[in-house]
Amino acid sequence: MIDLIIETWRSIRAHAFRFILTSLGIAWGAFMLTFLSANMAGTDARITTELEELGEKTVFMGGGVILKNRVGERSSRAVELEVEDLERIESLDAVENATPTMQLWSQIVRAGRRTKVLHVLGINERANLIRNTHVERGRALNATDIGRSARVAFLGPRAAKRLFGASDPLGRTVQIESVRFRVVGIARAKGEQLINTGNEDDLIVFVPYTTMQRWLTKSDLIDEFTFSPKVREQSAATIVRVKQVLSPHHGFAPKSDTALWFGDMWETLKILFAMMMAMRIFLYGAGLVTLLVGAVGVMNIMFVVVGERTHEIGLRKALGARSRDVFWQFLAEAVTVSTVASIVGGGLGIVAAQAIVNYQKARGQIAEIVIDPLTIGVLLFALIATAVVAGLLPAQSAARVAPSEALRA
Repeated sequence: MIDLIIETWRSIRAHAFRFILTSLGIAWGAFMLTFLSANMAGTDARITTELEELGEKTVFMGGGVILKNRVGERSSRAVELEVEDLERIESLDAVENATPTMQLWSQIVRAGRRTKVLHVLGINERANLIRNTHVERGRALNATDIGRSARVAFLGPRAAKRLFGASDPLGRTVQIESVRFRVVGIARAKGEQLINTGNEDDLIVFVPYTTMQRWLTKSDLIDEFTFSPKVREQSAATIVRVKQVLSPHHGFAPKSDTALWFGDMWETLKILFAMMMAMRIFLYGAGLVTLLVGAVGVMNIMFVVVGERTHEIGLRKALGARSRDVFWQFLAEAVTVSTVASIVGGGLGIVAAQAIVNYQKARGQIAEIVIDPLTIGVLLFALIATAVVAGLLPAQSAARVAPSEALRA
């Protein structure tokens, strides 16, 4: 084994330029596969995280219109949602959590001498579970706040900063229209969101929906409902159940497509996952082509090497070298060159991916890479294995050279 390593090293050093050219195809393939894999995995993780920040099982629902046959919209009747619909939705076994959603768009909110235009959202105590919102300081809205129509507010972090600057907002008051609300908590920052229902959650002022009905909208009607199915993959079936339970109370057919509208986060995620799968298929297809090109390149170069070293092979056999010794030497050269090229190319791919991410983050852009050791290992192993297979035929060709013919050459 030691003799094989020494002979391989000597051979590679003696034909360094040729082996460098041989390794370029493998190195380029490893670079591209590693670079694309890390970036694609990072993009996949980032987009999925951004979407799930609004709640990975979130379904939005609002009232639509009921149309009469052969009349159309001329005599349509609006479906007006009510508080009792919350109990009807929560009564379904398929529903995990539900909340009314009252919207005040572009509302003037005052805090001391500051006046800002923010999105005010009326919710119940289960909304944070649905919207994947966590408490950074203080507390969230609770059932007592909802039951008593308490004038309290839970602020998104950017909303808190806009209203209070660097001051601590806990315990202080904000004014919405002529009503004062005491700040009881600050939400943990979510950052940029790819999907927003209005403004980003970090810019929203959350208040009890009962308080909003009593003091701000002065109406018992509900704008929307937001709920989460127990199993997100069954969101479509859950929507059908919701239609069935609400239809008798609002006078529409359960199969009506206009009586209620729905926004299903899982449907968006499925589209995303399909896009990511298409990208993976493209990547693996490009990787297969790269492997084939690299294998052909290694095979051709090694055949050239065998042809140029025919005299050396014959001399070694004449001195007692066995055919398998020659076979293993040429195969070892191909494996060594391919391994080194794969490692170098893969390392450069990771460095390049990280450099691009750092550049994008420096410019304030969303960027992330995910270096999965298993994926990178499989890619590099595939490159090396392909090179080994490509080196088998030249090695066999070298091992079959007859000493007499080699010496005459």
